[in-house]
Amino acid sequence: MRSAFAAACALAASSLACAQSNVTIFGTVDLFVAHARSGSTSWTKLSDGGNAASRIGFRGSEDLGSGLEAHFMLEGGFSPDTGEGNLPGPAISFTRQSYVGLTGPWGQIDAGRMYTPLFFTLFRGDPYGVNSVFSPLVAVFSNDAQPGALPLAARASNMIRYRTPARSEFFADIAYAPGEASEPSRRSGDLYGASVGWARKPYYVSYAIQKARSGSAAAPVASPSTTTHQAVSGSYEFSNLRVYGTYSTASTDLPGVPRSRAASLGAQYTITPASNVLFEIVQRKVRGTDRAQLAWTLGYDHYLSKRTAVYGRLLRLENRGRSSVSLAGVRVDANSGNDVRVIAAGIRHSF
Repeated sequence: MRSAFAAACALAASSLACAQSNVTIFGTVDLFVAHARSGSTSWTKLSDGGNAASRIGFRGSEDLGSGLEAHFMLEGGFSPDTGEGNLPGPAISFTRQSYVGLTGPWGQIDAGRMYTPLFFTLFRGDPYGVNSVFSPLVAVFSNDAQPGALPLAARASNMIRYRTPARSEFFADIAYAPGEASEPSRRSGDLYGASVGWARKPYYVSYAIQKARSGSAAAPVASPSTTTHQAVSGSYEFSNLRVYGTYSTASTDLPGVPRSRAASLGAQYTITPASNVLFEIVQRKVRGTDRAQLAWTLGYDHYLSKRTAVYGRLLRLENRGRSSVSLAGVRVDANSGNDVRVIAAGIRHSF
């Protein structure tokens, strides 16, 4: 009996040894000093996320054999100037990303809280990668002059996502996040998203769509409205220069709410292997109104190492028609039409 038990234990141990797993702690600490102005008010501040959002995370994978792999991601945001968490904070929670999934020859499937397919389409069409407070493309997340329309969702909870194999030049993402309202007849808060694209150096092009219903499990609505966001992005890489472009729209089925559209053009020029210059300009307009935004950012990055960079940013946002969109965390008074101006210098370290 003992020998049979020992044999069973040895067999189990050998089976477990065939699966190789690893866990990595990673993150970014980013701080900048900025002088900002909006309207007649100006101030100097220390803040984070000027080059990349500050975060700490854990990711891991396990080789299951036969080309199958299990993986997970836990990522939380924090503000290094205070040490507190954000999104929403002040406690640190894994609200940036929190998911588990499987990868195989057929692609990847994940479940949890993740970035939406439309976010990745914008991300790859932006020299600042959207995940930066100085990216002027953040203006497309606004629903100014579109009362009742849902802003573009960069992430979604309760989401299930499928992605085509990473090695394929053609790629696609499909995602669904149920709103989990308590009564099916009043179902709200659902989000659907998908993207398709093609990437082969020096080209990249992608299209994405996102549909979201108003309401949530906590506060469902009797007749939820649907907001639709669509975006096309692309880039082309020359020897030392990469150019970027996006075009996006936002509309809702609420009566009388106008459609918005936004377009961007950007570039990244490599001066030396350790330094580059970035520029992007974005314009957002709302049909039938004079409310609009024109934003641009000029940036410079210098890499002290593969993990550490110092940077400078110059941002300008023009709010037209008494609009009040904000960028770079600068407060803009409602319906003021005040512009935003920011000059900043910072440091980013990744680990």
